[in-house]
Amino acid sequence: MYNIKAAAKILDMPKVTIRSWETRYNAITPARTESGHRLYSDQNLEDLKWLKIQVQDNGIKISEAVKKLHVSRKKFIVPTNQDTEKETIEYSEQINQLFQAAAEMDTERFNYLLDLHFSLFHHQIVFFQIIAPLMVRIGTEWEDGVISIAHEHMITNIVQQRFNQFFRVFPILPNLPKVMALNPSGEHHQLGLLLFTLFLRENGFSVAYIGPDTPLEGLAELVTKQNFQLMCMSIAAPRLLPVANTYMDALSAANPGMQFVLGGPGVDCEQIQGNRSYLGSDIKTWHKWLDDQNF
Repeated sequence: MYNIKAAAKILDMPKVTIRSWETRYNAITPARTESGHRLYSDQNLEDLKWLKIQVQDNGIKISEAVKKLHVSRKKFIVPTNQDTEKETIEYSEQINQLFQAAAEMDTERFNYLLDLHFSLFHHQIVFFQIIAPLMVRIGTEWEDGVISIAHEHMITNIVQQRFNQFFRVFPILPNLPKVMALNPSGEHHQLGLLLFTLFLRENGFSVAYIGPDTPLEGLAELVTKQNFQLMCMSIAAPRLLPVANTYMDALSAANPGMQFVLGGPGVDCEQIQGNRSYLGSDIKTWHKWLDDQNF
């Protein structure tokens, strides 16, 4: 948490502007100390930073920017199955434009469109409601032979670069456990892992992103030497569940205090068994899991 002086320094914004956006436009709601002083969270700073870009770089009125922020925040925090379908339809134009640029291997336009969407929408909307369904569509079109593996690799690399940029934005809270994120051997689909890593980074976790198709060999020694306390894995199909469980068995033996999170479309159950949390792909489940932890 940051006082207003620290927040103003981090954001390079006058304190009077921060107060004005808070009180006049209800842009954010900071916490308060017992004596009434404002305390700003990392999410407050991220929201203020986004609003600053809209106003200074894109020429949007602060009142309109705040409306966009609140709409995007509401959609992200309280998703339902019906909302997911509606949101996919709502952002279908953005998804179609990006897919067309990908199909034509027009990287300049693809990056331009991503820049545009990040400037217009909250980053959570872009990642979860535009990029995620786009990548699912690209994977389906590749399997159907509509686009080549070269197309898929090109877009995957660009998207991963965008995730990496945001991974570096959020401050790390030193009291939280150190995390390793990977896909087990045989799993090359990393979208679910990237989304969960973004979720953890937004919440202050230090995450070492290892990536797809990571072999088990050498991991036990690594997690012990580097003091990783939490491992996150993602699988796209249930057939890889035994492989993921093998990883957790081996690393539990090497480091009995280690915790594990397994998510992705391949996890069809939501449960906690000892040191293992099976979370699937539902963002509401992720939030509940985090709220239930004693980190």
